[in-house]
Amino acid sequence: MGLNTIFDIASSGITAQRLALEVTGENIANVNTEGYSRQRVIMENKPVTTANGFPLGTGVEVASVQRSYDSMLQLQLVNANSGYQESLAQQSSLEQIEASFNSLTSDGLGTAVTNFFGAFQDLSVNPSGAAERQAVLTRGQIMVDSFHQADSSLTSIASTADQNLVGITAEVTDNARNLSLVNQQILATNAVGGNANELFDQRDLLLRKLSEQTGITTSIGNDGTASVTLAGGAQLVAGTKYATLYTNATGTPAANDIMISGLGNPPPANAPGTDTVVATVGDGAAIGGKLGGTMEVRDSIVPKYRSMLDEMANQVVTQVNTLHAAGYALDGTTGNDFFDASGVTAKDIALDSGISAIKIAAALPTASDPVPTSSGNNVNALKLANLSSTSLAFSTGNATFGNFYNSMVSQVGVDTEGVQNVTTQNAAFLKQLNALRASNSEVSLDEELLNLTKYQRAFQGAAKVVTAGSDMLDTILGMVR
Repeated sequence: MGLNTIFDIASSGITAQRLALEVTGENIANVNTEGYSRQRVIMENKPVTTANGFPLGTGVEVASVQRSYDSMLQLQLVNANSGYQESLAQQSSLEQIEASFNSLTSDGLGTAVTNFFGAFQDLSVNPSGAAERQAVLTRGQIMVDSFHQADSSLTSIASTADQNLVGITAEVTDNARNLSLVNQQILATNAVGGNANELFDQRDLLLRKLSEQTGITTSIGNDGTASVTLAGGAQLVAGTKYATLYTNATGTPAANDIMISGLGNPPPANAPGTDTVVATVGDGAAIGGKLGGTMEVRDSIVPKYRSMLDEMANQVVTQVNTLHAAGYALDGTTGNDFFDASGVTAKDIALDSGISAIKIAAALPTASDPVPTSSGNNVNALKLANLSSTSLAFSTGNATFGNFYNSMVSQVGVDTEGVQNVTTQNAAFLKQLNALRASNSEVSLDEELLNLTKYQRAFQGAAKVVTAGSDMLDTILGMVR
């Protein structure tokens, strides 16, 4: 072993420590970069040679630059993101519904129904009173308007959810396109023997973003590229190709189905007639992510409460019309409907076009008034008033109008609380996973500053060896001269 070996060893040390300083600098520079995983240099001693009968090393070399990465943790984050965003989408809409129904409990539908039957109670005191009859009509119209308002509020929430699907699918497509580009860059980097660590970080970040929008299954190929499959089995990303996820309005009333195009780069044009249906009405629970949660709001949560409102409106129309048609009005007519018989939903309920103050049937035949002609006959008005406290057969069991409405409001509260609990649990689990990733993968400035000092000192030491070797060489050359 000669002086040249000393220079070779020192040179390898300078090269290795310089690269380690570069990696440390890269870590520090990306301390606030989303999705970045810290990297570290793995050094190995160079092959050993024999000099004067002794095995001696020939320096150091960089074996690899590794990123701190846990594939199992990445998979858990993907799944947790999907579950959290799904319950969060439901929670947001349920809180809107709860706020709407809470406002309706004080001066809305529940009060309007009570006041409507209370107006018949007032009419029974003075069956021929013009003011009392007009009050019945006014209270009836207020109740009708309250039904319309409650239905409109729910319809608006469902419509907003349906419209949000357009933006969510666009975000999915955008992330899928970006992932295919990253896959392409990974392949190009591999082809020239480069280090694709930063590209792998971008790939994993895009997968986590995709999982927030919809449920996905991912696989990483031996070449480092990612493939993505949606919950229903449709391929979203395959290597450098991706598909377009989009909405297609179908049905009556129109509701957006979720469609996916063929793979390509770029994908073929959208063709709803031949493209694959990923999800249609009622499929939200199987989709996952924000997409699935939003579909569940539109297809399950809102329809549930609209159905209860419709049932209540139908009972009001049916029960009131049955009694009212059997009664007699001030003009002696009978068989008059109070409500339009065709309007048996919260959206369509309306007063009958022929109803007026004089047509309100407050009377019924009695022994003393077999063909009601007396303006003091209040028998039917009392029956109509008593409907407020009559237990009727609803889908949830027997209940009065007031009790049924209160149970519906309570159900909204219970459902909201249940989803809030699920969201809180999902958020806590996701926070824990992110904390684990932070401790495992994110950059620690304290650690990097220590590494910076360590590699700097090592670099200076290797440079000192070069200086010592140079001094030795100068001594030998001086002896020759």
